Formats: sequence, C-alpha cells, structure tokens
Amino acid sequence: MNEALENTNIPEVSVIMPAYNCERYIEEAVRSVMAQTVRDWELIVLDDGSADSTCDVVRRLMEEDLRITLHQNPENMGVAKTRNKGLAMSRGKYVALLDSDDVWYPEKLEKQLALALQTGADVIYCSYGIIDETGAKRCDDFIVPSATTYEDTLVQSVISCSTALLSREVCDRYAFLPACYHEELLLWLQILRDGNEARGVTEVLADYRVL
Repeated sequence: MNEALENTNIPEVSVIMPAYNCERYIEEAVRSVMAQTVRDWELIVLDDGSADSTCDVVRRLMEEDLRITLHQNPENMGVAKTRNKGLAMSRGKYVALLDSDDVWYPEKLEKQLALALQTGADVIYCSYGIIDETGAKRCDDFIVPSATTYEDTLVQSVISCSTALLSREVCDRYAFLPACYHEELLLWLQILRDGNEARGVTEVLADYRVL
C-alpha cells in the first residue's frame, strides 16, 4: 500500500540522489529516506545513464511511495551537472544530498532541521560512519565539530555530500562546478567564504560507503 498521498504543497525537504550503475545499493539508500522520522519530503532520483537495473529498482520503490520521482539524463552528464539538475528541480524549503550508495539513520533529517531552526545556519552537516560494500564498519566513525568556517575547511573539510542539508537561499545562489575534480569541496568553500554559517550535529546520523 502506498503510505504517502501525492502532495502538491512545497515539501520541507527535497532530497537529491544522483545514481549511476548502483543497482546493488540504491534500494537501501532510498529506503533510508523512506524511513525518516520527518515525513514531509520529496526524493528526486536522477539516473545518469545507468546500464544496469538501477532504474527498475527505483520504479519499484516509486510504486510504494509517491514522494519518489525518477528522472533519466539523456546521456551521461557526470555527478556535478546531475546534482545541479536536481537542485534546479527541487521545491523544498531545504535541500538534502544523498549519494545512491550511502545510508541515512532515521532521525537524520529531524535532528538537522532542529539545528537549522535553532541556529539559522545555511549548511547543516553531521557525523557519519564509514562502511564497506557489505555494510560492515571499516574504521572509527568520523565525528564532526559543531561548527566549521572557510578557514577550517581549507585545512580539512568536515562536510560530506551525503550529510549536507542546505537552505533554499543557498541552493538558489550556488551550484556545483562541473569542471573541477573536487566540486563539492569548492562549493562548500564558496558558501563559507561568502559568510554563510555551517553547523554540525556531532551525532552519527549517516553511513558513508567506501567501495
């Protein structure tokens, strides 16, 4: 049974998930969004020319939840352009990024939204575990500081794409730079250089998969 009625209102959070040949992991990633304690979200899956059954998996999950949509690039665009396409399509008051092989814990969005409302920060991140292809822990969790700055990020970036929650204002002003290898790091640096605040939930709320 479909547990979510089609919602034409602006969602609290738009989740953007680029996908490429990830049939093995994408169901776990999508279901971790479906399991969020925050229910007011849309999930935009953007397939970047997969040659496996990634799209079939997503279509099956769409039958369970109308908040999930699938968009297929006519050709492979790369992850930066694909994320930018998702940003342009998103409708939420906030935008969260999640890679198709990573996993959120159920209270991830709830705790990040609470910190966003408490602090007014435009970027909210969190601590995360590091897992292998089987889901087993590879090493100690990465525990983030409660805040980071432009100067801090020049030394070490503590913001992972799959942990980032961004305000609508930031999403409307910034984009990933496709020509750059470390496009996400450059985006965080741009945002922080311009004086936007970034705050972190020090609790582990996601798992980052290293393949």
